[in-house]
Amino acid sequence: PLTKAKAKGATAMFGEKYGSEVRVIDFPGVSMELCGGTHVNNTAEIGVFKIISSAGVASGIRRIEAVAGPAVLDYLNVRDKVVKDLCDRFKAQPEELPERISNLQQELKATNKQLDALKQQLALAKSDQLLAEAKSVGEFKVLVAKMEGVEPEGLKSVAQQLQQKLGESAVVLGSVPSPDKVSLVAAFSKGVNQKGLQAGKFIGAIAKICGGGGGGRPNLAQAGGKDGSKLGEALDRALEQLLEGLQ
Repeated sequence: PLTKAKAKGATAMFGEKYGSEVRVIDFPGVSMELCGGTHVNNTAEIGVFKIISSAGVASGIRRIEAVAGPAVLDYLNVRDKVVKDLCDRFKAQPEELPERISNLQQELKATNKQLDALKQQLALAKSDQLLAEAKSVGEFKVLVAKMEGVEPEGLKSVAQQLQQKLGESAVVLGSVPSPDKVSLVAAFSKGVNQKGLQAGKFIGAIAKICGGGGGGRPNLAQAGGKDGSKLGEALDRALEQLLEGLQ
């Protein structure tokens, strides 16, 4: 019975459907599996075959899956079609593909790095415009703002710069670099810390609104989240709590 075989630890082939009665192939001390097909006395009986995957199932034991007979030709034809398509796209011979793809990956990585650097420069250039948005609470300045598409490191640099320019202040910035990524930064002056507000604890709690978390030092902290649609709500909460906490 199938239930009895599984209870003894027999491994089922992924994707296979079994009846209520099964045959178990047991190599004592090596493996025990449910029969997944036809048994042969010699591999010559099935003709050509190709191993398509190999996975470790236990210490020192690997499980090999293969296609055999006419199915090998179908498998190779599909892979040959993929290779030809890649050759057409890259205008290269099959043996040149690995190098072409590797070069493309390196170029893409370098381009993304340059793009991030340009975004950071743009964010720093726009930071002075945000100074006018700071609100006064007694001796402190409070600035909470959203910056479009700025990566975490860029956001951190801008927050530090703004806090230094504002003096005794609390700065919280948020950004959505990608649809499923939220970045938050808090930069607090010593005076704000003395009021009982610590950047790490503060921004960690705010980030929960966006489905994330984070933390850091009392004067500078970063956090992240997954729900960009909640950033506005998170920043509103941050402003509300800062205005209340610094009164």
